[in-house]
Amino acid sequence: MDRRRALLKAVLLLLAIIIIGVFGYMLIEGANFLDSLYMVIITVTTIGYGEVFPLGTGGEIFTIFLIIAGVGTVGYTLVSAVEFMIENSLSGLMGRRKMRKEIEGMIGHYILCGYGRVGQHIADDLKRAGADFVIIENDAAASERASGLGFLVIKADATSDETLKEAGIENAKGLVSALSSDAENLYITLTARELCPHLFIVSRCDAEESEPKLRRAGADRVISPHSIGGRRMAAMMLKPMVWDYLDLVTRGQYIEFNVENLEWRIDDVEIQPNSYLDGKSIDEAKIYSISGALVLAVKKRGLGFNTKPAKDTRLDPGDYIIAIGTVDQLAKLEEVATSKVWSQGGRYT
Repeated sequence: MDRRRALLKAVLLLLAIIIIGVFGYMLIEGANFLDSLYMVIITVTTIGYGEVFPLGTGGEIFTIFLIIAGVGTVGYTLVSAVEFMIENSLSGLMGRRKMRKEIEGMIGHYILCGYGRVGQHIADDLKRAGADFVIIENDAAASERASGLGFLVIKADATSDETLKEAGIENAKGLVSALSSDAENLYITLTARELCPHLFIVSRCDAEESEPKLRRAGADRVISPHSIGGRRMAAMMLKPMVWDYLDLVTRGQYIEFNVENLEWRIDDVEIQPNSYLDGKSIDEAKIYSISGALVLAVKKRGLGFNTKPAKDTRLDPGDYIIAIGTVDQLAKLEEVATSKVWSQGGRYT
């Protein structure tokens, strides 16, 4: 910022000297505007092509002062411009190196391809959830907006293998392809699935006929913003209280009244091998007593959701619990699902 301010001052000073020089020659020597401007330029740049009109005593004295002021200002402006370019180049290089190191150290992060209208909302929700993520955006203006908000941004083509590798796809947990083109989303999905078979991929889809193609390409979930938006608007009109409640528990804010940071959340927790919940039934695990979270559903590996799990439902590694609770309660549930915990509440690793 200091270099930019110094360069701006130098340019304004040089411009002021040129204006003074032009009007000086016009007043002192009676020259026309073009000849005066030409005389000022060859004087302050020390090119020395020769006088374009004969100078009187006043013109010679004025030229001496113009040389002293102008040559120094031109030199100062050139130095400021070079320093500004070098500083920007070095800061950009250092910033890219720092970003690469941050990405290289990430494990279990998310990759967001596209920072358009849909991508911006995805990034905001990922940030709100405290998730680590990298944005890939090829548009200069969009990538600059994302960088200005403090996001990690790779300005490149998301369909490129090298770009996805640079984003750390081998260590990523999931990828969202939110570009406006179904063809590009298809290509990204296909490439990402080939590079990382275990990756969880969510793809945007605008045309209905593209959905089966995206699923065949490897997308785990295919989302149509237009379809979801239309259905939700209809449901909001028919059952407004239900959707207000869902907003409350899934987004942590009540949109209509703009009350943010409410505690209730719905989250999914995966049962890990040898954890406290491994092999126990819901009744034996005493999930509510230990964590305070309420179990809404259980998804057994390879099966659908059990939305009314019985007390004797067994919990095995790889199963998912869908639960509602506060942030602290869900964090406690995550703890007992991933760590060895005594029934009395003590914990050891």
